[in-house]
Amino acid sequence: MSASKNYIPTDGYTEIVKPGEMGIVKLHFGILTLTSKSTFFGHSDDTEVALIALGGNCTLLVGHNGNKAYGTLGERRDVFHGGACVAYVPHHTTYEILTHETGVEIAVCKVSSHSESAAVILREGERIGENETRLRIWENLYSDGSDVRVNGEAICFQRFQDTDNVAVYDVTRTTETVRAQVYHNDVFTVPEQHQAILLTSGSSSYQLWMQPK
Repeated sequence: MSASKNYIPTDGYTEIVKPGEMGIVKLHFGILTLTSKSTFFGHSDDTEVALIALGGNCTLLVGHNGNKAYGTLGERRDVFHGGACVAYVPHHTTYEILTHETGVEIAVCKVSSHSESAAVILREGERIGENETRLRIWENLYSDGSDVRVNGEAICFQRFQDTDNVAVYDVTRTTETVRAQVYHNDVFTVPEQHQAILLTSGSSSYQLWMQPK
């Protein structure tokens, strides 16, 4: 069944979920928090990596040889002020993050991949082609009144402006349904062959959803 784990903001990279944990088989998820004027080096190894700027901005350098990208990642103060900027890093590719004056908070999602996809840095509102990535990434603000129904393996990062609020989900497999409460900065997982439906949530509720394709 589904599970949740609370993320306590910490400098550096915090791995939160990996395959074999919390009902998850394919996805990895963590959060990278960097202070101003700092540097982070990463390598995608045998995964495709999506970097989702939650707040702040940075300079991102992806790749080497012919498959590379360079630009700014992040255009919003926090998740309640604007849409996400997302970067996609192909397998076996390096990436370097250089923060500016304000630092940056980045959600990091990974899935195993040997696809020869392109290194891409997207600005707010830009989208990648359906067949150009092995990850599905989307955001939801519950105050928009949007209906949230998720089928199959998924990870959700939940955040509230009022940190005392809670979101309530029904998680179903066949005929069995379990009600889950998800709190501020919780990472909530939905296993394969399960369905999750968001029932209620406090005002100004943000969810970042990730699924493998």
